[in-house]
Amino acid sequence: MEEKLAVSIVRAIIRDIYNRYGLEQSFRCIEPRIQVKIYEEWIRVVSVELEKAGVIDKVYEPLNVDEMSFVDVINRSDYYLKNECE
Repeated sequence: MEEKLAVSIVRAIIRDIYNRYGLEQSFRCIEPRIQVKIYEEWIRVVSVELEKAGVIDKVYEPLNVDEMSFVDVINRSDYYLKNECE
């Protein structure tokens, strides 16, 4: 539950970025491993603030993207773009 709340907030931020004129293409041009690192850090930052506010009990621990295979990185980048219903 705690991770899902932070992820859903980050997904909303990503959707907002992608919906702004010209920003989606610029953001998608970033190397996938760096993109995933950014998303993971955003989730951690959001979870820190949620934990401070008492909304969640545990801060999200980001994945070690450097240890992931390229295929795992690509699959993970798709994870951030999913709708909540999927």
